[in-house]
Amino acid sequence: MSELNDSLRVLLPMFYLAAVFAYWLRVEMTDRQPKGMPILVTAAALLTHLLLLIARGVMLGQAPWTTYYDTLSALAFVMTVTYALVELISRSPSTGLDLMPYPFLLVTIACAFGPAQPRPFTMGDHRHFVLHTVPAIGGIAAILVSGLYGMLYIRLEKAMRRKRFGRLFARLPDLGTLARMNYAALIVGLVLVTAAIGWGAAWYGELFRRLRLTEPKILLTLVVWCILLLPIFGKLTRRWTDRATALTSLVSMLLVVVSMLVTFLPFVSFHGHR
Repeated sequence: MSELNDSLRVLLPMFYLAAVFAYWLRVEMTDRQPKGMPILVTAAALLTHLLLLIARGVMLGQAPWTTYYDTLSALAFVMTVTYALVELISRSPSTGLDLMPYPFLLVTIACAFGPAQPRPFTMGDHRHFVLHTVPAIGGIAAILVSGLYGMLYIRLEKAMRRKRFGRLFARLPDLGTLARMNYAALIVGLVLVTAAIGWGAAWYGELFRRLRLTEPKILLTLVVWCILLLPIFGKLTRRWTDRATALTSLVSMLLVVVSMLVTFLPFVSFHGHR
């Protein structure tokens, strides 16, 4: 199992790079590539990634995201699954080139700098660990995907206002489709983050008595959760535009990225530990 783990850690970034290249070819050389090639390469990357997660989980005897870098790997997996489902449902690979470089970056960082052998987490066997971390990773992935769709919406809207109907306009879905993709991912992110906060609160009360709500990771998560509520209330009052939703998702994405980076600061604690 250890040899399989080592081999997959080398191969996985290559598969994700191949997926990015396949989507690039789809955009640059539409007539020279089979229509379903990008999603097939992406499926191969997901299968390889799943095998790696299983191998590390078997070696560890716990969920295979007990370190920061393994969490990045799991996040990349969920982001790719999310995008693949969107492409299969919409039957449009047009946003693959815009989204797939990010999972590739996360996977490359995880495999290059993460521990070669999985490391156990002292509380990884606790019943709340998986219940808290699975929706947390899924929620972060959904927020990142929503933010990327929000960014595409804003770029396309700006291009249309300036009447620059170039290649971006030609290959992206229409504004209405991007708005629906953005809002759907935002709702999924809100639901999953809410679940993660709920289980985290239960875990907090039982195990992490040193935690404070002012801890940057927790505080930023709560801020993101509040921001994600804005489009919901805005839609209910019918005074909320698709552009406002796109901007909201973009701000949420940036805050999530900050919350992921802030744990590297030496003076910042993470869930009661330094």
